[in-house]
Amino acid sequence: MHSELVRNIPGNSNWEGSFYERLTEYGEWDSKSFWVLHLDLLNIAKQQVTNQPVERELAYMLLLLQQKVLTLISAHFAKNDVFKIVNINTEQLYEYQERFKMAILGAISGEVLPESSFDLANPLVKNA
Repeated sequence: MHSELVRNIPGNSNWEGSFYERLTEYGEWDSKSFWVLHLDLLNIAKQQVTNQPVERELAYMLLLLQQKVLTLISAHFAKNDVFKIVNINTEQLYEYQERFKMAILGAISGEVLPESSFDLANPLVKNA
């Protein structure tokens, strides 16, 4: 359950090669692994029951990953920070950031916007 989300949490035995591992260790925005993670977040959102609390462990993983990824994006734009995301331009990064934020929020709220709402669509989502 939530296998791709769990994989992206540091300390997981399958962390190596995950989206977050590639980003934090190499400054690479791996779009293929991002979309796999994104799809998992959308599936988590669809499993949420309206008016029911989100499981504590799930909420922790979502917030931890969000904080870490958004911190690296902020560092990328900071003039005095040495961290840079090397394989993506600014416009693309902002689009991916929007998709990431909305997927995290959806995983907590249970609400998922249609892929057609975004300029950047997840190629793994059927009937986008």
